[in-house]
Amino acid sequence: MINGMSKFIHTLTTVIISVALAAPFLLTGCGDESGNDAASLIEQLGSEDEDTHIKAAWLLSQMNSEALAPLGEALRSKNRTVARRAGEVLATIGPASVDTLHKALADKEFPWSDIAAAALVRIAPPSQAVLDALTDALKNGDAEARASAAEALGRARIDPKAVIDPLLNALRDADRNVAETAALALGAVGEQTAEPMVAALSDSRVKHQRPIALVLAKFGAASSKAAGALVKMLKEDDPEARKVAVYTLRRIEPDPAIVAAPLIELFNDPKEQISETAAQVLGEIGSPAVELLTKALSDEKITRPRHAALSLAIMGHKACDASDSLLGLLKSDDEQTRGTAAYALGRVSHGEQKILDALVDLLKNDPSEYTVQMYAAESLGRITPPAKTAIPALTEALKHPHQAVRQAAEQAIADIKSPPPKREPHKCNHKHHAH
Repeated sequence: MINGMSKFIHTLTTVIISVALAAPFLLTGCGDESGNDAASLIEQLGSEDEDTHIKAAWLLSQMNSEALAPLGEALRSKNRTVARRAGEVLATIGPASVDTLHKALADKEFPWSDIAAAALVRIAPPSQAVLDALTDALKNGDAEARASAAEALGRARIDPKAVIDPLLNALRDADRNVAETAALALGAVGEQTAEPMVAALSDSRVKHQRPIALVLAKFGAASSKAAGALVKMLKEDDPEARKVAVYTLRRIEPDPAIVAAPLIELFNDPKEQISETAAQVLGEIGSPAVELLTKALSDEKITRPRHAALSLAIMGHKACDASDSLLGLLKSDDEQTRGTAAYALGRVSHGEQKILDALVDLLKNDPSEYTVQMYAAESLGRITPPAKTAIPALTEALKHPHQAVRQAAEQAIADIKSPPPKREPHKCNHKHHAH
């Protein structure tokens, strides 16, 4: 998601460790006839072969001060890839590289100020000159330089106030990679960026909202005010935008009054995964969504009422008011819908006789191969008070031809006879439910 520089850093670190463990003989290879002198290694930095340029970078990093001068020259290469890799090696060498990097940065003819500045940020807290170089690159550089500068500002060990505004401006960048890198950099700065990023999510000048939403998800409840903007994303034609919006809503503790109805609309989403995730979010919202979900169970405009049932199942006994509506869903022609309704009843019910009777009827007579019967048996075992009247039907189900039904029935009988502690009844205030 970021740029090639991050991948290079990660790969370089991995190879340094692996080579150090697996090939210690390389430490003695610098300057010999094998082509490991500094000039040859600098040339190899430009190789398109990953093994070649990574090995060259590692060997140069082991040469320490002997490599500083040739690396300083490589920084000035017209080939940006060579210059970038040289900068990464200098950053790996550490404090000994500071003078080399500062000299390059001070050179008015130096073409890659963002590379030198980014390397310096990795070594120590940046000077004002380094910050100036990065903010200038972020504003005026090409797309690669802007992304590099954004990433470096995100890792700068200074007062966040010095970097937040430039990075917020970069969120409006037309280049997706730059905007994504700026968002990730703001995430690295910390939770204090949540409020301005929430505002950016509604900024018409911001063309790439998904990375902002993903960072806001990281901040959790601190991003709860983003709910309105995320609801707008739920209506976008782009399925990836809708997926990210639902993902973020699941993590920011949104106001149910703002998000419940739009999430229920996603039960009609062309993408099954988005619809199911919306159901999970609604289930985690809890009681405030019960009424709307109960209505959705019988709403003919909802193409996946089973996902409303899934939401209610996640709520458990908090959704006890929906039991009667879930019973109605057992009459659906769709096998998945009947199965999900049976699954939900085992989690929301408190043992009402009409629910026990309906689940027993499913267990005995449902036309599906095994799925609905399995969920019916499993739910009979979960219901508290224990569904002792269902034991004869469950005993008969032990003869079912499908193993999943037999196992569910066997476990249900065991749970009814000796209820697990977690199956203690939860309080339900519905006046029509007997306890």
